[in-house]
Amino acid sequence: MDDNAPAHPGRIIRERLLETGVPRMEWPDLNPIETLWDQLSRRADACNSVPQNFNDLRAALQEEWDAILNVSEGYIKIKKGL
Repeated sequence: MDDNAPAHPGRIIRERLLETGVPRMEWPDLNPIETLWDQLSRRADACNSVPQNFNDLRAALQEEWDAILNVSEGYIKIKKGL
């Protein structure tokens, strides 16, 4: 089983794994900032209004970012039992 580790992305290795029929594991992206960017992007895409200029875009992104942080802070408080 190929664990999809960064040491295995070379063309020769990928080809050999494919030739031998080694299954590849799919892993989620565990980098926390990538998860946050994805969440921000999805929330921004779901907004009903389309920003008309840079300031509108910035305000919309800031609003969604603040909402993500509020949810995260609430989760942390729950986990800490506050």
